[in-house]
Amino acid sequence: MKICNIFALVPYSLFVVQYKSEETHEFGRLLACWNDAVFLEDFFEKHQDDLAAFWPEITLEEAVIRTRNEARVLESRLLAVARKGRHSQFENLSTMFKPLHNYTYSVSEFEKSKATGGQAKSWLRIYAVRIDVNLFIISGGAIKLSRTMNERAHLLAELRKMEVVCDYLRTDREDEFGIFELF
Repeated sequence: MKICNIFALVPYSLFVVQYKSEETHEFGRLLACWNDAVFLEDFFEKHQDDLAAFWPEITLEEAVIRTRNEARVLESRLLAVARKGRHSQFENLSTMFKPLHNYTYSVSEFEKSKATGGQAKSWLRIYAVRIDVNLFIISGGAIKLSRTMNERAHLLAELRKMEVVCDYLRTDREDEFGIFELF
């Protein structure tokens, strides 16, 4: 998996990668999937046991509707916080993105992070790499219906994407996309 480009969603704040294997950047890909009823029906049918294990009261149809609604809210909230965070110390992307692992207590050079949907027990995830307080690069995202990311192939792929972005940032000495000029 290789990065072919990095785009600014919100200049000086929120960036997103596009992989060579994809036609669009990851944020656009996620939103397209999360708003596509056919994709969501297929996904929830395939992962019906996971859905029932954590949310037994939710039908497949309700899961599709909930995902589409929550995706719209997550998109607008993420973009608004990214814009506001350029001028606010109280609300910025670091208030929205949390360390990927709950046991992370210190910030590493490039911290793997996650943002979740606004609802309690949200299954939507946007994964990103934290460079600074209000500077993140979205590496991907997923619907997470399992306890850990190590239990499902589509979640393991998201872990790999975060690692690809971290490796790229560690080794890109020429700063091809101008990320390090921002801070």
